[in-house]
Amino acid sequence: MNAQRVLALAAACWLAAPAGADRPPRATRETPVVRAYRKARPAVVNISAQTLVPAQMGMFGDAWDDIFGGSLSRRVPAESLGSGFVIHADGYVLTNAHVVRRAEKITVQMSDKTAYEARVLSADTKRDLAVLKLDLPAGVTLPALPLGRSDDLMVGETVIAVGNPFGLANTLTTGIVSALDRTLDFGRAGRYAGLIQTDAPINPGNSGGPVLNIHGEVIGLSTAIRADAQNIGFAIPIDAAAETLRDLLNFERIHRLVFGADVVQKHTDTGDELVVSAVRAGTPAHGKLLPGDRLVSLNGLVVRQIPDFFCAMLAVRGGEEVKLAVRRGGKELAVFVTVRQRPRPDGRALAQALLGLTLRPVTRELRQSLSLPVSQGLAVVALDAEGPAERIGLKPKDVVFQLDRLYVKDLDDLGSVLEDVAPGERLLIGIVRGNVRAWVEIPTRTAEQIKALEKKGNP
Repeated sequence: MNAQRVLALAAACWLAAPAGADRPPRATRETPVVRAYRKARPAVVNISAQTLVPAQMGMFGDAWDDIFGGSLSRRVPAESLGSGFVIHADGYVLTNAHVVRRAEKITVQMSDKTAYEARVLSADTKRDLAVLKLDLPAGVTLPALPLGRSDDLMVGETVIAVGNPFGLANTLTTGIVSALDRTLDFGRAGRYAGLIQTDAPINPGNSGGPVLNIHGEVIGLSTAIRADAQNIGFAIPIDAAAETLRDLLNFERIHRLVFGADVVQKHTDTGDELVVSAVRAGTPAHGKLLPGDRLVSLNGLVVRQIPDFFCAMLAVRGGEEVKLAVRRGGKELAVFVTVRQRPRPDGRALAQALLGLTLRPVTRELRQSLSLPVSQGLAVVALDAEGPAERIGLKPKDVVFQLDRLYVKDLDDLGSVLEDVAPGERLLIGIVRGNVRAWVEIPTRTAEQIKALEKKGNP
């Protein structure tokens, strides 16, 4: 057989061989990273926030100096892109506060391209966390991503970041935990401590997205990058985020309810559990729940983590009875608690007494008559001379949209925040003036100052 015939025979055999005969099955290429991504992807969202920002303003910059002591600078419309992930099927999303802090309109897009309008329920700018509530059609629920744990992370272990860098939806990057307990100082924009450092490529648009371990468990939220370095990113540990969620999802404050039991999340060898840490005397839970009770379910739904319990309680209203299954002394018991509605405080009077502000809800008519830039919030219509609000630089026609961690849209929201404020306490206040949105601390009047005003016949 000559060489020419040998080559021809070899070519014929190669052409006749089944395509992919030597290719390994696809399943053999399914790594833990692939599985983790598939688990997380349906719950990771793309956040689009329409904003007005100062020209040439950096990611973490604010307009504090422009409003409180300086001249107004030119503002330009912009659309910021960020990430987040669903923490509860009823449409609650966790993200970074800086992703939505200047937002006039927020749109959240799921991995299947379905989009929903969203609003900020609450935000903690010091910890750079915010909770969004999506406007879901009746009967629609979303895939949620359970929280993992960050107290047992190891330097060198694999981490996975999922997000929307530069608007490129559902992008996955991998790396390792480079260091733990890092601190970043952004000057007036805040100081963040206890961060996870990773070399997983993180870019603008990743902010607020989940950082996972190889089991697909959320161990942190992407939050910042070093502009002067490559492959250095930072994430908020999920344990710290879970602790903050107890405040951001505080159903008693948000909906003015009285339940009476404090609930915390604890890690165990068999998974997470929710434990009653304290029960307040004179509340509906008093005499029914005990410190140390392990929560099993709420109205038939299993609860193991902070979002399970707190988001479910956000659907409860005053006068409704909730059924809890609890584990106590090795036995499972049914406990029924009727949640009580708290009377609405006088938000207008509290703002006047504590802040020296007269506020009115923004209505269509008020917006038109005062040429206000936003359609929701509380408009400043008068200020006490030398009162706390005037001293920090607030002016008539400013619109207050945030106090403490809660976004406020009416006098009931305002009262819910101020009712729990002690005289002399300092609060974060967010305002809109023209096309500028900014935050600053405001001191409340002391008890002595309030008494002196009352003696003069002032509120």
